[in-house]
Amino acid sequence: MVARTADTTATVTFGVSPYTHEQAWALAGRLSPRPVIRVAARAATGEILNEYDRLWPLNEPAPTTTWAMLLADDDHRFVYLCFDFDSSSGNAARDADKMSYWLNELNVPHLVCVSGPTGGRHIWVRLDEPTDATVVRELAQLAKSLLPSLDTKPLLNPAAGCVRPPYAPHRVHGYSDPQGSLTLIEEHSAPEEFPQQLRELLEDLGAELPAVETAPVHGMVVDKDGHPRLRGVKRPLSMKMDAVLHGPAGEDASYTLAQVLAACADAHWSYRDVAALVPTAPALEHVRTRRVGDHRARRSAEQMEKVLTGAWKHAVTFVATNPRTGEGDDASYRERVAAVTETVARVLAAADARPGLWSTGNRRTEGSHAQRTVLDALCLYMLQSARHTVEADVRRLAADTGYGRNTVSVALRALAAGDSPWVERVGVPEGVHAQKYRLHTRFSTGTSGDNRTQARMRAFAHPLPTQQALTREIGTRLGLLRHDVFCAPGSLGRMSGLLYKTLPAAGSMTMAELVMRTGMEPDRARHRLNDLVAHGLVERVDGGWRRLSPTVRDFIARQLEVSGYLADRRDRYENERLLWAWWQAEITWMEKKAKHRRGRKSLHYDPDRPDYAPFPRGPTKKCDYAQAAKLVKAGYLDRGLALAA
Repeated sequence: MVARTADTTATVTFGVSPYTHEQAWALAGRLSPRPVIRVAARAATGEILNEYDRLWPLNEPAPTTTWAMLLADDDHRFVYLCFDFDSSSGNAARDADKMSYWLNELNVPHLVCVSGPTGGRHIWVRLDEPTDATVVRELAQLAKSLLPSLDTKPLLNPAAGCVRPPYAPHRVHGYSDPQGSLTLIEEHSAPEEFPQQLRELLEDLGAELPAVETAPVHGMVVDKDGHPRLRGVKRPLSMKMDAVLHGPAGEDASYTLAQVLAACADAHWSYRDVAALVPTAPALEHVRTRRVGDHRARRSAEQMEKVLTGAWKHAVTFVATNPRTGEGDDASYRERVAAVTETVARVLAAADARPGLWSTGNRRTEGSHAQRTVLDALCLYMLQSARHTVEADVRRLAADTGYGRNTVSVALRALAAGDSPWVERVGVPEGVHAQKYRLHTRFSTGTSGDNRTQARMRAFAHPLPTQQALTREIGTRLGLLRHDVFCAPGSLGRMSGLLYKTLPAAGSMTMAELVMRTGMEPDRARHRLNDLVAHGLVERVDGGWRRLSPTVRDFIARQLEVSGYLADRRDRYENERLLWAWWQAEITWMEKKAKHRRGRKSLHYDPDRPDYAPFPRGPTKKCDYAQAAKLVKAGYLDRGLALAA
């Protein structure tokens, strides 16, 4: 096996490169997967900028500045993985040590470079087979959750992601100094299965992808520790699942964990209830340890908490959207994921292919931006639940899109109307359950019915990564637009938000591309872009515009005095949902036979009301809806449920 060097503790480079400028340029030509390379710009003062915005043919003489090599080929598939550790974001040397150690565990040849006088690190891995950008994006996000100094931008942009190759000069002084032989990336490469192996290793170490934030599903609440749970009184597990909990974890400990957590969530357990069992329950072995070769190594306390937190959130969301009998098993899950993912991908492709259809900001006309955003949210719910049919009330959609409930209601009606509708209504809303929707059957390749398989399994041989990629893609789009700075009265407006979410974070987009993707008129788009640039949300670069960090939105919202608008409206909508659910529970109790009635000496909570405290009543014994609304707003309902539990 090839020897690998990973001396990331080497002295920071300040000396003269053993390669001349022309030799370093020739090396870049041998390594580059494309015939062009990105070159740093030079300011009028002569200073070399950290902006690689020009393409330079490799068959031309070397530029007078420095250069960065593109990581993907002309098909935008990654030929190299380069983990770029920035000393300004954390301890680059330590994080590079960790990554190098993990690569050694996987027996993968890699080259470590000290990037220059600032103390950064580059770790290069050449891939035996070009790898899809979605796979690389997920690897970058997983690694970032464990390594704070990792700069993920080169790995998130298959079109323009680039890093200075070995021996390339630094823009200040010095050069990228390799700490091993160049043959590690010239003559050796990582096997085709390496990306999946690295993903599994990172997940075992406690890495997790950024969660898509959506409004709580019906029946979900957040406890005082910030963890989700299902509303209701805790009950014991079934005998079967109790045996699984106290039995061996088996060969696939992660599957056993998911099965147990789903059963616990269905039984209305809390995160704290499950966390108390981690030290002793055999079935929770995946939380305590990770697989290393043919044995398991113990995780740190922080890693245990991270693994359990992510798995618990997924289990609660899954059970809330897929009510079951508490056995925590779902044999058809993978088939449903493949079917739903293909259908959603087909709908999104059709919607993206006709940007002009969504070109108006008027919610009352056919094809508004609000309708496209609501369609995206419905697709997200379907991907999260792995169900073709989802229940979606206007308040939840409003919380996830940033639009008001009236606008959402109009958008839903428009999406289900016309000769070529996008969605179909399923059944009718009843009690606490909202209207159900599914994508129109014209997007389906299968048969109709509750058990239909709306896709060929060969379409997605590995459906879970595609489902996760689509989930994050839609969630990111919704999250960029859903902010006070774009949605509140007196803010920059939703059309500005539309431009902001359309612009890339890396690279740039021209005015022609923006007009094509948004359907906005050029003059209007230019006026909105000027506003965004003036407020520091968008940056003008060579070749167009790009959006800046989303964290800037909070500062701008405070400047515009609109901060907190969406949070207040979300709380108001949630109180309305709780109040309606409480009233429906009271109706169910009143229609119940042989119910327990309150007497003068009865306790606060009646034992035949398992989910809700008694509805308040006035002196005449009539239900007092106004008083109930005040109690919900004051948090009484959650305290009553806590007492019941």
